[in-house]
Amino acid sequence: MTSSRILILMAAALAAAAPAFAQPKTPTEAQCREMVNGMLQQMKAAKMPERDRKGAQEVIDRAEKVVRENRARGASECDSWGAIANIVTNQ
Repeated sequence: MTSSRILILMAAALAAAAPAFAQPKTPTEAQCREMVNGMLQQMKAAKMPERDRKGAQEVIDRAEKVVRENRARGASECDSWGAIANIVTNQ
């Protein structure tokens, strides 16, 4: 994945997480769910060159799969948040 795609996806992830970072305490499950949903929306809406879209879509697909699987097994939304952050930062 090119560095521009990584930067775009990381920026989207940070924008989605901004409200939770403002909290002085550990986020609740509801806040983590909101961050996860917001991050996925931001990633999908990120503007990027067409040449980067395919690689970015692969990252989005992996992130959505993690969320689906975690929700199906009742895992914490905060775990999903961490998993998505890991996917985005370890490209």
